[in-house]
Amino acid sequence: MNGRFARAGSRLEMVGVLGALALLAGGSASARSFDVAVFYTERSARTPAYKYWVKEIEKRTEGRVKFRSFYAGSLLKVNETFKAVRSGAVPIGTTSAAAVSGQIPALSYIEAMAGMPNTVAGFLEAAKPLHAAMDKLFRERGLRLLFTQPSFGTVVVCRDKFMKTPADWKGAKVRGAGRWQVQQLIALGAGAVALDPAEQYLGLQQGTIDCALSVNWLALSLKLHEVAPKITELRVPVNISLYIANAKAWNKVSKADQKIVDQVSWEATRMSAGLLEKSMAKSQAAMIKQGATIYT
Repeated sequence: MNGRFARAGSRLEMVGVLGALALLAGGSASARSFDVAVFYTERSARTPAYKYWVKEIEKRTEGRVKFRSFYAGSLLKVNETFKAVRSGAVPIGTTSAAAVSGQIPALSYIEAMAGMPNTVAGFLEAAKPLHAAMDKLFRERGLRLLFTQPSFGTVVVCRDKFMKTPADWKGAKVRGAGRWQVQQLIALGAGAVALDPAEQYLGLQQGTIDCALSVNWLALSLKLHEVAPKITELRVPVNISLYIANAKAWNKVSKADQKIVDQVSWEATRMSAGLLEKSMAKSQAAMIKQGATIYT
């Protein structure tokens, strides 16, 4: 690749070329390999359930369905995923309700703080009917919903104060993940800012933002507590992660193997809920050990 080519296209155009090549190289009618754009790091609390999903699908389909993972937004940023997967530039990607609610307004309900149950049992009770409703919305847009992961235990990480009362939010510049979290922050009197997850550390370090909404495992993974050591536990959930596939690419998988994927996806959703609930206390302890202070 020469310098002129590298300068010629946008990030998404280059991803489109790579995605098209990946689809062409997908194998015979009986074997498919898919690139997956993953927005979180490989050390994230979300990763064990995702890796289980990848390995079990390959095992149970006897290698007919395989995945190649690109972690930490190395292939796509979370806010680019919906468009790229819908266009077929990348066959599968991880995104969130917050990143997609602009295109599918109904997802605003599960983007917002307190939009879902904050317990494993409550989440799993809601997850199956919710999956069916969301998959219908994605199918209408040329996509398939493969599986979801919850986000228990919302926190707000701040540079120099806790958010103990509504008055503490007034005038603070707070990062929200999407448009409806931003509306909640505005209702509290905050100056709300929407930033990509990868931009939060620098924003907090430089004072572009005072605080950021997050969850324990993600705050720890992104090391936000290093630059925003005052952490307030809000005791509500926020957002959910979505694993979506381009429908045309996914339809090349046999119906029998799609059923296997559906089964493993539910197993991964159940596993993820339990692991993420346990990760809250572990993430808290790790951040405290590294200098953070937590108010609940």
